[in-house]
Amino acid sequence: MQIRNSVTLIGNVGQLPVTKTLSNGSRMIEFSLATNDSYRNRDGQKVERTEWHRIKAFGKVVDVLERYLTRGSKIALTGSIRYSKWTDKYEQTRTSTDIFLDEFTFLESKDRGASEAEEALDRDSVMQVAEPSPAETASTPTKTKKRRATKKSTKAKEAATAAEDLPF
Repeated sequence: MQIRNSVTLIGNVGQLPVTKTLSNGSRMIEFSLATNDSYRNRDGQKVERTEWHRIKAFGKVVDVLERYLTRGSKIALTGSIRYSKWTDKYEQTRTSTDIFLDEFTFLESKDRGASEAEEALDRDSVMQVAEPSPAETASTPTKTKKRRATKKSTKAKEAATAAEDLPF
């Protein structure tokens, strides 16, 4: 039986991620994650507790996290716990606990994603309705080109209408 060092956390990003380039040229990203827990004390009162975790990630995942991770983002992750010991400038031994990221999932979408999708739809609609270039007109029958452009244009309008009808 293999014993594995594994932790799963679901929480909110506490601080803006910090990206660093290491001496070997690889990149690292570091951020804090807040997890909440509640329990009842001896008096029966509900007590909320927030734990802060330092998360570190290396490799290709740094680009994705750097681009989309912001303060307050909800994220689920799995990783391994690593402990470090060092001596500070006052000659006291210090210990830190880090979570080294293995896998993650964003638990909510970004608001700006909707506006980016609308801009892309507008761009595609303009491109789909555009007239064919003179070279294409000479080599392809005009009826076929117009029919395809009309179908695409209609589909784009239907998609825009369907998106406007959504309650959220």
